[in-house]
Amino acid sequence: MESANFLQRFGMIILEYWKFTLPLTILIILYYHFTSTFNFFKKRGIDYLEPTVVIGNMGANIIGKQAFHDFQREIYNRFKKTGYGGVFLGRQPVLYITDPELIKAVTIRDFENFVDRYSLPSNEPLYFKRNLLNLKSGEWKGVRSIITPSFSSLRLKHMLHLIKNCSDQMVGLLNQFDNSEIEMKETMGRFTLEVIGACAFGIKSDSLTDENARFVKVAEKYDHLPWPKRIGLFFILMFIPEALRFINISFLHYETIDQLVKMLKKTKAERKLSNTKHNDFLQLLLDAAEKEREEVGNTLSPIHLDDDTIDAQSLLFFIAGYETSSTLLSCAIFLMAVKPEFQDKLRAHVEEMTKDKEVTYDVLSQLDYLEAFLLETLRMYPPIARIDRVCTKPYTLPGTSVKINVDEMIAVPLYGVHMDPDHYPEPEQFKPERFIRDGKLEKPSHLFLAFGAGPRNCIGLRFAMISAKHAMVTVLKNFKFSTCPKTEYPIRIEETAPFFKSKAGLWVKVERL
Repeated sequence: MESANFLQRFGMIILEYWKFTLPLTILIILYYHFTSTFNFFKKRGIDYLEPTVVIGNMGANIIGKQAFHDFQREIYNRFKKTGYGGVFLGRQPVLYITDPELIKAVTIRDFENFVDRYSLPSNEPLYFKRNLLNLKSGEWKGVRSIITPSFSSLRLKHMLHLIKNCSDQMVGLLNQFDNSEIEMKETMGRFTLEVIGACAFGIKSDSLTDENARFVKVAEKYDHLPWPKRIGLFFILMFIPEALRFINISFLHYETIDQLVKMLKKTKAERKLSNTKHNDFLQLLLDAAEKEREEVGNTLSPIHLDDDTIDAQSLLFFIAGYETSSTLLSCAIFLMAVKPEFQDKLRAHVEEMTKDKEVTYDVLSQLDYLEAFLLETLRMYPPIARIDRVCTKPYTLPGTSVKINVDEMIAVPLYGVHMDPDHYPEPEQFKPERFIRDGKLEKPSHLFLAFGAGPRNCIGLRFAMISAKHAMVTVLKNFKFSTCPKTEYPIRIEETAPFFKSKAGLWVKVERL
């Protein structure tokens, strides 16, 4: 009886003070939800950064006080001695590895345990979901094996004339700025758009001759995210990440991507109607898809290159190619302007190697010092700051007792590796020669990570380097670059940008030779 009276009185108190108890209960539940993973590393005996409720260790990045690149370097230095450590992205625990042997094991030697990349479980269109970055395990292997021949030396040789046309148009654009100031990221972005339009989409974009060209107007907004969408995306990621499975949401500008896909589909339809063949990436995909359908025939084997998968790879070519190549070229030209001694050496190297020769694929492949210059540019200014892998089979980190379970994520702070004086002495100094050993071009496969590492590295690596080399040869033969009043060096990284971006822009003065 007394017990019943107590419960009755307690219930009346709850009802009377519900305006206080309900919010308190909700806060307690939310607090438990956002901190329930915070003992993840402690239970395993792993050193970790102390997290903050809701934001984990991402506070400085979220409010724009620290660039993501600098955050990755900070993480690397924090865990360099131990070789690994824990970081919380919101409430999600991520194991970072910094030891060279662990990086090599995860990305190369024991790759079968880390086949997948991390991707948001968003309910996106298939032309997002089915690109090589998002495909998992068996599907990824199937698509990658079919696409890989598209980036062979022979294929790139046949595609070189498209890159040459774009380089020639770039000369015309730069001529308009003779003896004046120019921002190189935007300019090289237009060159990259022209190359991608020609080589990936089969479209003559006119981005170098007409700044109002439709492809330019559409493509230049691909990563634009209005603040309301940024806030909404952050809210979902922090509070209800499970809802992503039912929502079509992306870090990219959906309307822009949708228009690019429509342009791509139109190009494919026109080719089918006219039955014409082109020497570009889109044609290689279409031919590979046709060959796959013939080989599969009436068997029960799955078709890897369906229409959505073709669209997804072309779109990936655009996104990954644009950011990587425009960043590489703009930073390389900027460095020539602020370090004229390297510009003079590069120009002499190019003139010597290409004298009385057509700039062919084989000639470009022989430009070792130019390639070392570009690799050093990527070491100091990599477009991305981190690479990640998702565990697909139970794994124990070599030399430790740390167990990694299926679906747990491992990350490598790429920018920290690139700026480690033990791997690259005087990392703040620009030294192309560090990639040339005994007169030969050389780079460590797991300590130079601008294009990733191991079987899941960037499939377009050779294409990116060949197109960048051709562009550099062209500008070196036609122009001289120097500093101007707007030039700001050292480069400060924009705090709010997900990729590498100069806060003040990459301004130089251009002069016709």
